[in-house]
Amino acid sequence: MNESKKYYSVQQLGREAHVYIFGDIVAWAYFEDETSGYSFKNEINAINADVIHVHINSYGGAVSEGWAIYNTLREHPAKIVTHADGFVASAAIYPFMAGDERIASNLSAFFFHQVLVSTFGNADDLRAAADEADKLNEIGLAAFTDNGVDADRIRELEKQETWLDASEALDLGIATAIMADESPHEMQSVKREIMQRVTQARAGTPKIEPQAGASAPDGKTPAEPSQTLTAAGEGDKTPQNSVMALFKNF
Repeated sequence: MNESKKYYSVQQLGREAHVYIFGDIVAWAYFEDETSGYSFKNEINAINADVIHVHINSYGGAVSEGWAIYNTLREHPAKIVTHADGFVASAAIYPFMAGDERIASNLSAFFFHQVLVSTFGNADDLRAAADEADKLNEIGLAAFTDNGVDADRIRELEKQETWLDASEALDLGIATAIMADESPHEMQSVKREIMQRVTQARAGTPKIEPQAGASAPDGKTPAEPSQTLTAAGEGDKTPQNSVMALFKNF
């Protein structure tokens, strides 16, 4: 890994530190735009600050590493404030949920899907892998229920492979606040165009109604979805996981 230039970085000024996760979350950080649970833990544990701001713009990656980063942040004595600076997708949602405060930019989007596994073997091996995936899905719910988010709502979001905008994330309690994007006007225009494409891609997906009483990436450009996504079993010819074309690594 090239230590002189990387998307994942830590900056500290006074008693507040800023951590940036702007790339894939992987088991072994090899490329400059990748973050692993191990590399993250080593640098976070070296921070002596009262508040740590974690800025996230990531397509996700390995769920185990997302969990490891979540636990590292939860164990740190500092107050953790997480910021959705763009895409908070797949495994990147776990670091976001580690925040005592979870702030979504008005130009941010969240993507949920079930754990993905691969296996090789006979029918018994395949059934065992499916059972394992189900169990991992259930374990991951703790990151949400520990923050007061209803488990059934998350199961539904994951099953339908759902995009949420900032206001929907706030309604469900995934975010605790929304902040206007303060990036330059030109960057806002680019991010707005990407978010619009995401919104168009999910136009055919049934909207998840908010829970009553809930409290209010890198240099690679994601591919534009070629077809409108619909819910599984509704006669669409596009594979339900075609939204994965937006991401390099899950």
